[in-house]
Amino acid sequence: MAQPELDQLRSIVQDSLGKHMYDNAIFFADKLVTMSNGADDDVFLLCQAYVFTKQHRRALHVLRKTGLAGSSARFCYLTAKCLAECQDWDEALDCLNQRALELATQAQELAGCDAGHVGLHSAMLLLKGSVYESLENGPLAARHYCDALRSEPLNYEAMNRLVCNHMLDASERAALLMELEARLGARHLGWIKLYYQCKLDPEVGSKLA
Repeated sequence: MAQPELDQLRSIVQDSLGKHMYDNAIFFADKLVTMSNGADDDVFLLCQAYVFTKQHRRALHVLRKTGLAGSSARFCYLTAKCLAECQDWDEALDCLNQRALELATQAQELAGCDAGHVGLHSAMLLLKGSVYESLENGPLAARHYCDALRSEPLNYEAMNRLVCNHMLDASERAALLMELEARLGARHLGWIKLYYQCKLDPEVGSKLA
C-alpha cells in the first residue's frame, strides 16, 4: 500500500483513540499492521488500542508474535505493563531489568530534554515499584518509587504511593524532600514544590492548613 494510504489509516486510528472509539481503532490498526508489514510504530499503536480496552493478553500475543516485546525501551515498558496487568509479576520484573532501564535512559538522551513529558525511565521505575508492592515487598517498592521521583520529580503517582501507603519514615521523607526541592526549584516549579512539602513534611502541611 502506498504511503499516503498508510498515513490516512494511521490518522483514522489516532482519531478513533482520541474519540474513545476503541473498537474502531483496533479494527483499523489491525489492518494497518498487515498493510505496513508490521512497522514498529503501527504494532505499537495496535497494542496501545488493546491496552486501552484491557485486552492485555491480546497485546502480549501481538508483541511476541512480531518479536518486538523487548526490542526497545517503549516496547519493554508496554510488555511489562501488560504482564503486570495480567498479574504475571515475575515476567514483568524480567522485562524491567537493568537493560530495559538503560534503554530508557538512552532513548531519553537521544530525544533530548522535554519538560512536557514524564520520562520513560521514571515510568519504568514506577511500574517496577508497583509490581513489588503487589508482591508485598514494601522496601523494594518504596526504593523504586523514590528512584522514579529522582528520575522525574513530576512523577506524582510515585509520590502519592509513597505517602498514601506510609512507606517512608521521617528521616527518609526529609532526605527525599531535600532532593526534590532542589530539582523543582531549578525548574521554577514552586507550586509543586510547596505541594510536595505539604505531603512529605507534616509540619509544613499543618501550618498551611
